[in-house]
Amino acid sequence: MNFNLKAAGTLFSRAKQFTEEKLGQVTDRTEYDDHFEQLLARADRTKLWTERLTSHVEAVLQPNPNERLEDFILTKLDQRSLNKPNIHEQLGHCMCEAGNDFGPSTQYGSTLIKCGQCHQKLGVAHKEFIHSAAAGFMQPLKSFLDGEMRSLTKERRTLEMKRLDLDAARSKQKKAKAMNSNVPMAMADSSDTELRHAQTEFDRQLEITRLLLDGLNNSHNHHLRCLHDLIESELQYHRQTVQILEDLRKQLGVSKSTSNSSSVATAAAAAAVPPPRATPPLHTATVKFDYDASDSAELSVLAKETVNIILDDNEKLSEDAEWITVERPTTKERGRVPRGYLRIDSLS
Repeated sequence: MNFNLKAAGTLFSRAKQFTEEKLGQVTDRTEYDDHFEQLLARADRTKLWTERLTSHVEAVLQPNPNERLEDFILTKLDQRSLNKPNIHEQLGHCMCEAGNDFGPSTQYGSTLIKCGQCHQKLGVAHKEFIHSAAAGFMQPLKSFLDGEMRSLTKERRTLEMKRLDLDAARSKQKKAKAMNSNVPMAMADSSDTELRHAQTEFDRQLEITRLLLDGLNNSHNHHLRCLHDLIESELQYHRQTVQILEDLRKQLGVSKSTSNSSSVATAAAAAAVPPPRATPPLHTATVKFDYDASDSAELSVLAKETVNIILDDNEKLSEDAEWITVERPTTKERGRVPRGYLRIDSLS
């Protein structure tokens, strides 16, 4: 019963201290040193970016969110559908069926079957890549979030409670000293004992949290190795897919010259295009006064600035035009400027 009363009193003091801090009624709150604050900020960044990285890598490994949800549910139910065909294998199966339907003896059917077998190999390679990336990158980082980071978060919450207890004990001692002779000696000794106990608990929890925060250096080094493994898995996957496609091209008898025929045709078509017309002479103008644009169609210019005058094809610079479209040579910004703000220069 005494323990319950003591625990209830601690919770009440903690809640009271927390409320007073939120209301701005406390000015002597215990502050952490700058180095510890930097460690806390680094821990927050580590948690944030680790969660984002795992989420984006997961989206790369499985772009379909419905498939990701299904895999998640099957994993929770401890039922893994490893033999489920992926999109590459499904395409390969479709090609093989089409090739058999058209006839393996025909050139089209035979080619479809070869392409289908190639895509089935690509599907197997993609599964191996997903497994390698998940084992080398996803699982370690998720284990870090579920293990070390969760423990650190728990210890940080405990540290915050110990700090509230310490500040509440200090506040209680200050009030006891302020009342001076009106407070019995036993009550004053009790507040001092409570403060010493709160200080000891806070210092102990601060050290535990500091050790966990310092341990993030090792976690970052481990994540770096996992990142290297991910890049190696990607490189191996792409090398494998290129080799599979190269083998297919050899089977089909497709030469590089054939694959480049489209580029040759494009070059021939480009040669047939008539040469561009000569560029019309460029008019320039010097800004006489500063002008601030009033809308997006206008351009802000500064006095003594040189701008290019923009004219449509076959358009001549009219003496009666109240507005002239100009372009800033450096940034290529365009907009209208009142003619009265410009001094038209000679042709450049």
